[in-house]
Amino acid sequence: MSAPRAAFPYDYARVEQVVAEYVPRWRGMRFDAVVAIARGGLPAALIACTALDLPLHALSYHRPTRRVSWFTAQIPPAGARVLLVEDIAGRGTTLSDSIDFLAVSGYEFKVFTLAYDTESRVRPDFGVEIPPGLRAWFPWERESITPAYDATRNLPRLPADAYSSWAIDLDGILLPDLSPDLYVTDLAGTLAQRDMLLPCELLPARDLSRLTIITGRPEQDRARTQAWLHRHGFHGKLIMRDETRHQAAQTAEHKAQAIVAGCHTHFIESDMAQALEIARRVPVVRVYWWNGRTALSVYASHAAELG
Repeated sequence: MSAPRAAFPYDYARVEQVVAEYVPRWRGMRFDAVVAIARGGLPAALIACTALDLPLHALSYHRPTRRVSWFTAQIPPAGARVLLVEDIAGRGTTLSDSIDFLAVSGYEFKVFTLAYDTESRVRPDFGVEIPPGLRAWFPWERESITPAYDATRNLPRLPADAYSSWAIDLDGILLPDLSPDLYVTDLAGTLAQRDMLLPCELLPARDLSRLTIITGRPEQDRARTQAWLHRHGFHGKLIMRDETRHQAAQTAEHKAQAIVAGCHTHFIESDMAQALEIARRVPVVRVYWWNGRTALSVYASHAAELG
């Protein structure tokens, strides 16, 4: 079995940026329409047809039978020159069968995909080549990155959220956060005090017993941290920080990298500043700030107008 590939995240801003790079070239190609492969091709196709001021049509693909049909009631006129849009040129047959369908139907076309790689069955005319060892990760298929979804062989039988992968922060969620000043004035005593803490009375409303824990605690604290977790019934995978990455920004970076490496789709963080930074770094992930009572969804992007 091949090793799992790490995620190459897209968000809607990146989708818009990728499409925008090709719009000037497409304007000179005199397309008559944009055709999306529903559903993955629709977000990029909507941006493209708006920028090119062209009608939007869509194809439907039934994977079990490999049947291609028109998803939209209206279709391009016979012989039209169309831009076929899909999110990814993968190893499957969706894109190749759709190309055959358009060709047999007498259309001229060019193919654009947001992503492709060396294993793609079809190399598109336009698109982004994903670096080796990575796989594209889109917000409209957030759960497709997880091992649980991989096990379905791209034929899921359950709703998307059934394949999600959650991870959580530790201090401030499973147990109370102690003041950083205490660690400075009496490190040994504070660590001993932390070891004796009981889990918080109010916890996020999920089964936390097996969730992956991604903490800012340094690796040197693993033994005592693991002991506390097992003592209180938490047996999920524990990911800790490299001792050399001790600054606040580095801790958020560590968590963001661990989330992507672990193919997690949802993360609960107790520190608001870190939650914002994680959301900025990995915008496809659902990030929640837990304030001790409720969870608030967090979204963040760089405000370019403020420098």
